[in-house]
Amino acid sequence: MTRDPDARWRACGETDVGRREHNEDAFLIDHQLGLMVVADGVGGHQAGEVASQITCEVLARDVHESNDLEPAIRSANLEVHDAVAGGRGKQGMATTVVAAQFSGAHYQLAWVGDSRGYLWDGQLKLLTRDHSYVEALLEKGQITFEEARRHPRKNVIVQAIGLQEEDKLRVGTNQGVLLPGQILALCSDGLSDVLDCDRFASVLAQDLPLEERCRILVMAAVEQGGRDNVTLVLVEGLAGGGSDAAADAAALEPDVVWRYDPASGEYHGLPELVQPGLPGSEPPAPARRASIAPKRSRVAPRSPESTQMMSADEMAELRREALELPARRRRRRLLVASMAAAVALLAIAAWFVIGPRSGG
Repeated sequence: MTRDPDARWRACGETDVGRREHNEDAFLIDHQLGLMVVADGVGGHQAGEVASQITCEVLARDVHESNDLEPAIRSANLEVHDAVAGGRGKQGMATTVVAAQFSGAHYQLAWVGDSRGYLWDGQLKLLTRDHSYVEALLEKGQITFEEARRHPRKNVIVQAIGLQEEDKLRVGTNQGVLLPGQILALCSDGLSDVLDCDRFASVLAQDLPLEERCRILVMAAVEQGGRDNVTLVLVEGLAGGGSDAAADAAALEPDVVWRYDPASGEYHGLPELVQPGLPGSEPPAPARRASIAPKRSRVAPRSPESTQMMSADEMAELRREALELPARRRRRRLLVASMAAAVALLAIAAWFVIGPRSGG
C-alpha cells in the first residue's frame, strides 16, 4: 500500500500472468511523483514485456523532470522504438499504457491503446476511450455494446507505444479530482475484457481493504477464463487535505465515456446504433511505424487472447467490406423478393390451369 505525503490518496497494484507463459504487463506506483502506470506489452514473441517496462521507466524519469504526463508518453513511444537499435528488445515490440499523475487530489489521466481508466463513485464510469478497431465501430454506432464485447477483433488496436510515428501518436487525456471514498482504477485489457461491469462494481463497493479488493478483482479475471495477463492499480481518495476538494471536483468533472449503474443494471451514455456499413462510417486507418503485413485475399480473424496491432492492409480491406455491405444486403433482399414473386405467379398460374378442371 502506498499513500502520498499529503494523505489525499492511497494506492495498490496487482498483476498476474494469467494463463500465459510469461507476463508482458508492467505497473508502477510512485508516491513521490504521484504517478501510477499500467502498461500492457503487445506481441509476446516480440518482447512486449520489454516495451512495457521501458514505458514505465521513461514515464517515471520524464514526469520527474517535467511534471507533464502527455509529453512523457510521447517520449516513451520514441524510446521503445529506438531501444531495438541499442540491443534491448526486438523489432516491432510495443505496448499500450494508461497512466495517472496526482497533485493532491487532482489527477491527470493519459492513455494510448486499450488499457483503461475507470472511476468508481457508486457508479462505474469509464474515463478512457480505447484506441481500437471495435471502439471505432461502437463510437460510429455500427455495433452495439454487447456486440463489441463479443467481437472477434475486440483486441485489435490501432495505436500503440513504440509502433507509431511521432506525429501520428494519439494520446488520450482526461482529468478530475478524486474525492474521499472514490476509486480510480487503471487496468490492462486482461481484466476489462473478462470482468463484466456488475462484477467489477460489486467488488469495488465492498467494505474491504483496498489491497484485498485489488487482489479479488485480478483473481476473478484469471478464474473467469481470461487467458491474457491481468494487471490492476487502484487509487482511493482519502478524507482530509483541505476543504476545497469538493468545490474543485465540481469544477473539474472528468469526461465520462459511459457509466454503469449497479442499482439498475443499466448503462448510460452508450452511442446509439445506426445502420451498419454506411459510407463514411468506417473506422480510421492506423498510422504505423512497423512494416505492413502482406496483402491477403481475406482478413483472417485474430486470436482474442492477446492484444494485436492491425496492419494498414487489414484495415483497408475491412473498410472495403463495410462499404460493400449495404449493396450486398440490397442484392439479397431483391433476390428474396424476386423468388417470392416468382412463386406467387406460379401459384396463380397453377390455380387458373388446375382449379377449373378440379371444379368441373
